[in-house]
Amino acid sequence: MSATLTDNELKELGACVTSIGTPDFPCLISRFCASLCCADTVFLSAFFDDQKPVGLYGNHTDEGQKASLKLYLDVAYVLDPFYLLFRRKRGDQVLSLDEVAPDDFKQSEYYAKFFRDMALTDECGLMLHIEDDAALFFSMGTQAKGARADPTRLNSTKPLISALVRRHWTRLTPANTDGSGRLSAQIDTAFEAFGSSVLSPREGDVLRMILQGHSSKSIAAHFNNSPETIKVHRKRIYTKLAVTSQGELLSMFLTALGKMPPTAEGDPLQFLEAG
Repeated sequence: MSATLTDNELKELGACVTSIGTPDFPCLISRFCASLCCADTVFLSAFFDDQKPVGLYGNHTDEGQKASLKLYLDVAYVLDPFYLLFRRKRGDQVLSLDEVAPDDFKQSEYYAKFFRDMALTDECGLMLHIEDDAALFFSMGTQAKGARADPTRLNSTKPLISALVRRHWTRLTPANTDGSGRLSAQIDTAFEAFGSSVLSPREGDVLRMILQGHSSKSIAAHFNNSPETIKVHRKRIYTKLAVTSQGELLSMFLTALGKMPPTAEGDPLQFLEAG
């Protein structure tokens, strides 16, 4: 994993994994993306070629900001530099506002109205194309005076976020924006089976708790073992899976999950090796 995640961020990412296929996923993955670029606000929407965008999640509580977002979804989106980027079909990207906006954009009425109404000082975005004519767009904004959204860590973590998002939204159409194409039970089954082809049952139990963000001390308390015993299990797991860190382990799991067909069974590792 190229981005260094804190223990808390690993727990947040683990929560995203276990919420795939549930109504909680859009909120959790949006908040995780916002935290990576130190943003105050996040708004997730679905872009379509021939339909208006659909809002999927936002953490805005101000009624005036909610009204501005409704106006954006109804008509103003056609002026959004990020929507225009979607129409150009440039693939999955993480970009700052400065990278996509025209040279006089910050002098435009659109900028004056929406950035003033939304109390934003800067914005960066994550674009993920799910279909040829549909994409998910995460808009992250800062509100403090002089604050800038930093897309660096978000960009480094993009492959992991993309793998999770594509497990939740296997289809994205105006009639199907809630991710119902992927069942939570299938994700749970894949999670339980991960590593089973090479690990012992107890090692598999420890592996799942590691992925969920538990420390060796926490795992030891759960199994009524000593932390030293859990450290031995962890070392064996890392050796058998040829990884050296919790970050690499999580990256392996998400990559394998991303390559596993939705209806497949067994250890997701087999699809990683096949790919």
